[in-house]
Amino acid sequence: MTEPATPARVHRALTADGHIRFAVLDARPLWNGVRLGHPHLEAGACACLVELLAATLLLQSRNFFSERLQLLLRTSGLAKALVADSWPDGGIRGALDTSPTQTEGPWLAGPGFLQVMRSDPKGQPYIGSLDMVEGPIQAQVEAYLQQSEQIQASLSLWCDPATGESGGILLEPLPQCPPERLAGLVAAIEGLEVVPFWERDADFLCRWFNQGEGAKILAVTDIEYRCRCSKASLLETLAAFGQAKVEELFQEGGPVEVRCDYCSRTYLIERGEITTGEPERG
Repeated sequence: MTEPATPARVHRALTADGHIRFAVLDARPLWNGVRLGHPHLEAGACACLVELLAATLLLQSRNFFSERLQLLLRTSGLAKALVADSWPDGGIRGALDTSPTQTEGPWLAGPGFLQVMRSDPKGQPYIGSLDMVEGPIQAQVEAYLQQSEQIQASLSLWCDPATGESGGILLEPLPQCPPERLAGLVAAIEGLEVVPFWERDADFLCRWFNQGEGAKILAVTDIEYRCRCSKASLLETLAAFGQAKVEELFQEGGPVEVRCDYCSRTYLIERGEITTGEPERG
C-alpha cells in the first residue's frame, strides 16, 4: 500500500516572552506538487513559484486560514506572471507563465506589480495592489504589509532548485517589543543565512527565533498542493465566453483539448457540451 504524501505544515507561534509572533513553513512537499503539476517548467521557475506559494500561506496564517487568499505577481523578467491560490481548507495551487519574448535574465524583474486578493468566509472580496519594489518575492510581500496593512514584518523565503529544500518564516514584533529584543531578532534573521536549508525545519526555526525552547504553538495547519479543477467547472468557464468565442475555439469542427494551468491535467471538450445561453446560429 502506498503511504500518503506528507503534507506541508504551517506552525503559528508566539515567543515565550510574548514579544514576537511568527509563522513557520516547511515547503518541501509543495516543491513536489509544483514539479509534478508543471513538468514543462525549469527548476528555477518552479523555485520562484514555490516561494510565492510559501509567501501566500504565511500571509494567510495571520488570519488562521479563515479566508481564501490569492497572490498575483506580474513581472518583466523571464516569469511573466505567477499566481498562488490558497484556500481555508489547506489546499493550495499555483501557476507560472513564462515570457514569450525573453530567453535570458532573471526570473523576476521590474517593472511589475503585486496584487493581493482576499475573500472572507462570506465571499466578500478585497483587492490590494502595489508596484514591484527592488528585490525578490519576500521584499514584495514585506512592502505590501508595510504600505497596505501598516505592519512591520520580516519575511524570509528559500527554495533550492537543485534539491527542492524550501520553506519560509514570517516574523512580526508586537508593539511592546523592547529594543534589545528587537535587536536580538534582527541578529537571528541575519544569522539564519548561514544555516543550511535542510536544517531549517519547524522545530529548529521555533528554537532559533525564540532563542531557546518554550515557544507557544498557537496552531498547526496541514497544507496540500492540489488543484480544484473539474470538467464541470471548465465547461462553466467556457460557457461564460459567449457563443462567438466558443465557435472560434471549435472552428475546426472536432473536439478541443484544454489544459489546466494549475495542474497540467487535460480535458477533451466537445462543442455540444457547452451551453452558452445564446441561440445557436442556423
